[in-house]
Amino acid sequence: MKVNFSYDFTLTFDEPVRNHHFCLRMVPYTNAIQTLLDWKLSLNDGIPYYQTRDGFENHLVFGYLGKPHRALKATIEGEIELSPYVYHDKEPVELYLPYSTLTPWCEDVREFSRSLKLPVTDFRKAHFLTQLLYEQFRPIEEPKAKGLETFLLYKEGISQDFSHLLIALLRSNGIPARFVNGFIDGVNKTHTWVEAFMDGDWRGLDPQSGIFIHDEPYIKIAHGRDFSECQIHRGSYIGKRQHILEIMGRIERNEQ
Repeated sequence: MKVNFSYDFTLTFDEPVRNHHFCLRMVPYTNAIQTLLDWKLSLNDGIPYYQTRDGFENHLVFGYLGKPHRALKATIEGEIELSPYVYHDKEPVELYLPYSTLTPWCEDVREFSRSLKLPVTDFRKAHFLTQLLYEQFRPIEEPKAKGLETFLLYKEGISQDFSHLLIALLRSNGIPARFVNGFIDGVNKTHTWVEAFMDGDWRGLDPQSGIFIHDEPYIKIAHGRDFSECQIHRGSYIGKRQHILEIMGRIERNEQ
């Protein structure tokens, strides 16, 4: 399946800032399930940018804006070809078994896990847990607070919360799992989901939507052990910290 994509990144500051070093993850990942056919990135004021990759092979765009400014804007558009969401790569799967700060095996998660009667096989466990989170938790736009304890207490959260809890539960059952940031079909903000390693392949799971991803148009931007390793933006600057981050993506199926 071929799709056209575009998305806009806008970071707006309350007051002008300067000496702004930034790093963006906006260019889609290239692997066995998605091939980037064409893309174009533009930044406001014609800011020059450079490209590299991080330790997970995520595509990085970085640059510097020295003069005072109240916004950093970036737009990317292009075409990508998607294949069924089952693939293998060269990364050591053991990297995605230990817990992390955002995917902890804390008492609240352990208690929730003890209440579950899981199927026997890894594949069925992953399917069961994905459906369970979809049925028992409610998605919201803004979190009450960060952390899985709050997510479990209120039974509601953003897509990051769904993904982090599923990752913790999968890892507790010996299933390597990693966090994915990207975009899904339609017009929306960034979305997150999970990749789990089962039967020799990575497979996509979306616990917020209850989907075992196969041929749905999910565009992957980056992956890591948790959200902290695949954020869309990181940076430093001189000025007050108050800012508003807006990201809007669009995916349109190419019927040609």
